[in-house]
Amino acid sequence: MPRASFLLRWMLCLACLTGLAGLSTRVTAQVAVTEAVDYTFGGQVNFHLSFPAETPIKSAQVFLRNLGEAVTLSGDMTVSATDALYVHDLTSQALRAFSTVEYWFHITPAGGEPYYTEPQTFLYFDNRFEWQTLEDEQFRVHWYAGDAAFGQSLMDAAHAGLEHAGKLVQLGEGQPVDIYVYASGKDLQSTLRLGGLNWVAGHADPDMNLMAVSLPEGPDQKSETERQIPHELMHILLYQAVGDDYENLPTWFKEGMASANELRPNSDYYLILEQAVEQEALIPLAQLCASFPKDSNAYTAYAEADSFVRYLYQKYGAAGLSALLQGYASGGGCEYGSQAALGLPLERLEKDWRREALGESVWLSALGNLLPWLFLMLAVILAPLLLTIFNARKKAVKKETRVTYG
Repeated sequence: MPRASFLLRWMLCLACLTGLAGLSTRVTAQVAVTEAVDYTFGGQVNFHLSFPAETPIKSAQVFLRNLGEAVTLSGDMTVSATDALYVHDLTSQALRAFSTVEYWFHITPAGGEPYYTEPQTFLYFDNRFEWQTLEDEQFRVHWYAGDAAFGQSLMDAAHAGLEHAGKLVQLGEGQPVDIYVYASGKDLQSTLRLGGLNWVAGHADPDMNLMAVSLPEGPDQKSETERQIPHELMHILLYQAVGDDYENLPTWFKEGMASANELRPNSDYYLILEQAVEQEALIPLAQLCASFPKDSNAYTAYAEADSFVRYLYQKYGAAGLSALLQGYASGGGCEYGSQAALGLPLERLEKDWRREALGESVWLSALGNLLPWLFLMLAVILAPLLLTIFNARKKAVKKETRVTYG
C-alpha cells in the first residue's frame, strides 16, 4: 500500500505539472502585438497589428460593433511578416456617427493556439473638422466655426432649454449631453445621411445623450440657436426620464414636447394651423402616433403636435404632462394611454383641443362630413313624397275638368 500510495501521488503531481506546462505554453504562445486604429469619417477604418518577426502570426480577424448594440461586424486581416491590416469600408457597412466603437482581434500564432484579445474602444466622431469644446457638468458643446463667444451662446441656450424643460415636465437627474454644432445644413446632412430629408435642421440620438444641429452664420443664427438646441434637448431628456420605453411614446407627444420647449416658438405654425382649419385639412392625431408624414404634410403634423401639447400644458400643467409621459411610457397605447393619466381618451382630448384652441366647431365639421349623406337621404325621402304630391295634384286636375265640362 505505501508503494501504491507513492505511485498515485507521483502520477497526480505529474498530471498537475503537465497541465501547468500546457497552460504556460498557451500563455507564452500569445504574440506580443501592438494594436492601432485610425479612420476617415464616412470613409474607412484601418485596424493595424504589429508584432516581432520571431513570433509571426498565421492569421487574424477583427470584430467590431457599436458599444451596446448586438450586431457585430468582422473581417479577415491581411498578414505580412511583422504586421496585419484590415480596412473596414464605412460606405457599405456604416458605423453610427459619434458612437463608441468596441473592437477586438482573434489571432492565430504561427506556432500556438488561437486566442482573443481584450476588447478596446474608440470614439467614432466627425474628424473632418477641428472642433472646439466648452464643457461643464451638464453639457459638452462642440463647434468648428465661430469664436469663444459663439461657444458660450450655445452653452447658454442649452441651460435655458434645460430650465424651460423642467417647467414643462418633471425630470430626474440626467447625464451630460454632447452638442455638436455644424456651420451649414450641408455639413450636417453629410454626417446624418438622412436620405432626402433636406429640411431637417437638427438631429438627436437620445440613447447616446447627443445632438447635432446646423447653425449657419447670419441674422437668424441666434433665434435658430434658441429653437434647435432646446428642441433636440427635450428628446434627450425624455429618453433619460423613461429609458428604452421612449419608443412607446407617440410621435406627436415626442415632437410636441420638443417644439413646446423651444425658447422661440415657430410663428409659421399658427399660419399653418389657421389654413388647415379653414381647409378642413387637419390630420387626426391618431394618424400621428407612429410617425409623421414624409411629404409637405409634415409641417401640419409638427404644427398640430406643438399646439396640442401646449394646450395640454395650459389645461393640465406640468403634472398632467408628466402623468401623460409615464402613461405612454408604460405601454398604455396611443388612444388610451391618456385615459389613466388625464381621465380622457385621445379622441376626446383632440375634440376639446380643436374646439377650445383652434376655434373649430365640432358640430359644423361633423355636419360638413355628413352633408353628402344628408343630401342622399333627403333625395330618398323626398322623391316618393314629391311623386305622391304630383299624382294627387294630377288627379285633382282631372276631377275638376270632369266637373266643369261633364
